[in-house]
Amino acid sequence: MAKLTTESPVCRKIVHSFLDFLDSVQVAPGVDEEGLEVAKECMKEAFKITSDSARDYNSKPVSLVSIFTSPVDESSSSSGPDLSNSVDASKEPLFKGTCRDELFGQLFGALEKVRYFNTTPNGDDDPAQLEKATKIFHDAISEMESSGCQKFDAKSLAETFKCQGNKAMQSQQYLEAIELYSFAIALSDENAVFYCNRAAAYTQISMCSEAIKDCLKSIEIDANYSKAYSRLGLAYYAQGKYADAIEKGFKKALELDPHNESVKENIRVAEQKLREEQRQRRNQNTSTGRNQDPGMGGQGIPSQFSMPLNPDMMSMFMNMAGNGGDGNRNGTNEPEIRVGGNINIDLGAADQMPEEFSGALRSMMQMFGGSQEGNNNNPQGTNGAHGRPSGN
Repeated sequence: MAKLTTESPVCRKIVHSFLDFLDSVQVAPGVDEEGLEVAKECMKEAFKITSDSARDYNSKPVSLVSIFTSPVDESSSSSGPDLSNSVDASKEPLFKGTCRDELFGQLFGALEKVRYFNTTPNGDDDPAQLEKATKIFHDAISEMESSGCQKFDAKSLAETFKCQGNKAMQSQQYLEAIELYSFAIALSDENAVFYCNRAAAYTQISMCSEAIKDCLKSIEIDANYSKAYSRLGLAYYAQGKYADAIEKGFKKALELDPHNESVKENIRVAEQKLREEQRQRRNQNTSTGRNQDPGMGGQGIPSQFSMPLNPDMMSMFMNMAGNGGDGNRNGTNEPEIRVGGNINIDLGAADQMPEEFSGALRSMMQMFGGSQEGNNNNPQGTNGAHGRPSGN
């Protein structure tokens, strides 16, 4: 058990109970009563016991007399300490193992180690969290008693927290389940099941990153724990990482548990999702290619352009085009050159043309395109001020 500090809420509770005990004791003749009062004040100062901190516990301090008095001890005389206001000793559990207060101290020490408690501006632990943790502890002890638990120790208490967390999961109280599993982990941080169960609760509230961390910790503790791999797959699936869900989670789980039909079904569903995702990606890529400017060829050249030519240039292009200039007469998809008053060149397959030829055409476009400058202020291929494509 880790050593407690003077600021620990457990230490304060113990000291608070001890001071309450000292206040109930009648000082015998010859005892230095003043020295006893000084000792009490020193304890209050060392452990920061004030009237405000005492009220934070919202209950009477635990009676030390009742703890050290046997439930069957009837030898106490009428002149003994007055126990009328103390906890009924007969109702205390007959512990086999750790006594209640020591177990309580172990839990609070473990919670402080994992920094469960927030601190108030004056440096004290959050009273609300202290009260909540105390209630969770007592609820667990009550369940251990009612279930006939044979041994009361940190391990049994951690198992009880886990069982309570499972019940919270069944009731869809996921935050409560996470807290109970966290209490179990604080007491037993090398239990693969506790981390795996908390991962399931995290996944239910979409805290997938935390779920993945818990699954990986569970696998680190027990590399053959198939359920940890299965829940790792579910966490990745919830993130939309279907490939990771299959390869890092479900397939590993199936290797360890080959007859698990649930895991087989999870693999089938994840593979279907992965195929759909890949199909959508291909469709998006295709759509992106189709959404390029339809008037542009594959090398940034307009697939069809028109420019006026003088007779010499027209003759040159007619010679290039061949008889009639119909390069598409065989129904093929070759680049098309049509000669008229202006020359129209269709480069619909410009991406199939040699780079040298397409580059030359691009240079010619730039060279001759200025012959109409000043005659038409609209962009080539538009009609009027609205920029609509022309009907040519």
